[in-house]
Amino acid sequence: MYGALLLLGGAAVVGWFVVLPRMQFQDADEALFKAARHGDVAGITRALDEGARVDARAPVDRKTAVFRAAVFGQVEAVRALTSRGADLTVRGNDGQTALEYVTAIRGEEHDAAKAQALDAVIAALRTAEAGR
Repeated sequence: MYGALLLLGGAAVVGWFVVLPRMQFQDADEALFKAARHGDVAGITRALDEGARVDARAPVDRKTAVFRAAVFGQVEAVRALTSRGADLTVRGNDGQTALEYVTAIRGEEHDAAKAQALDAVIAALRTAEAGR
């Protein structure tokens, strides 16, 4: 009897703290992530104006749109997100902030154009952090 109650209680806790938050990723949030990944500043503005949350976290890795923009070297998208209040202290499931993550992948990048884009993103993130 108590074992069944414990099992049900555990399932309820997991559902409340893990499953439900992951189900809260809305269509506007998805549009924001897509715009960020592609460097579409107008799309970022539109998604945020339509209700996307600047710090919405992806259900899979708990990273925000600023991570997506940063990883793809989309410096103008990073600037747009930070100007709209993106929290740069957010850590994904890997325990890293966007700046830490991009700095790590920059160290492994051998393509000069991609490296240059990542350098610009790193500079933009540092500037945004310093301004807060």
